[in-house]
Amino acid sequence: MLRTVPLAGELTSSLVSRAADRYSLPASGVLRLWTCRHSPVRRAGGGVRTDAEIVLNDAGRAVLAELCGVSPRVLARALPAFTVDDPKISSGQEAALAQVRWRTAGTVAGEAAFACRSCTARRTGQAQRAVRYLPRWQRWCARHGRWLLDTDADQPLEHLDLSAVPEVAAAQRRWSGVARRAVRSGAQPGQVFALAHAVVARWWEEALHWEREEIWPQRLHLVAGGHAGTDLQRWRIVGRDAVILPEVVAVADTLLDPAMAELVWRDSGAGRPRPLSADGAFCRRLGERMDRHLHHLSPPLPRASPTRPTPRARAT
Repeated sequence: MLRTVPLAGELTSSLVSRAADRYSLPASGVLRLWTCRHSPVRRAGGGVRTDAEIVLNDAGRAVLAELCGVSPRVLARALPAFTVDDPKISSGQEAALAQVRWRTAGTVAGEAAFACRSCTARRTGQAQRAVRYLPRWQRWCARHGRWLLDTDADQPLEHLDLSAVPEVAAAQRRWSGVARRAVRSGAQPGQVFALAHAVVARWWEEALHWEREEIWPQRLHLVAGGHAGTDLQRWRIVGRDAVILPEVVAVADTLLDPAMAELVWRDSGAGRPRPLSADGAFCRRLGERMDRHLHHLSPPLPRASPTRPTPRARAT
């Protein structure tokens, strides 16, 4: 029996594919160990989606543990989907059969991204494709200078080489401190990041034609290997999250700053709500923190809350 070591946060379907490779078999051949009465979700072009995930019943978990030569407790710690139950296969007359049910990763345990192949080889001895559950704030591989890409984008790249864009690595390191501040203030780091990401992604769309934007086009060309050429629109999609990370982290940090919250309250009408002005004190201060002008990227934030920050909040 050959041992296949799971990666932390790996999709169960990814582990099955790597286990199949250990035995020099196609994944479809190994999947015959389980009973499945439907097919995985497919891309528009017809192939199976890379973020296709499987959920197992108890008998199916035992089969996977035997296949990988790893105890179920280890698999439960490593695989987010391993302990997920699906009533359609975990109960009824056929529950004793080893069964799988196909889902998409997003409906099971969150966003999925390609794992760094070099890190996978270092951890498992297999230099092959693997897929992990990775939120957007964990996509940077510091060891190899790579940005790990979404698996549902239907494109061939697994990562971007960001060795020529050091500000992205700096932003990733800065995020660790921002996340700790969020926890101390009673906020969920993931929610703070998601809000900041939504804001900056809106700016990205506002800067669609790049007339007055200078920083992002330069980064995007570097991400594309030096110049995006005639394929700029594809790179705008593939490279967005990596390119905007420094601004996302800056906005997230700003959202946790009580002094900046005071500026939001003033600029939004001080009790008489109005949309934040791109020429207001908040946006000027935010632009200074981000070392850029924001007046051409509007609206800068969603409509602000009319509630003034309390003295306690300002002192946090």
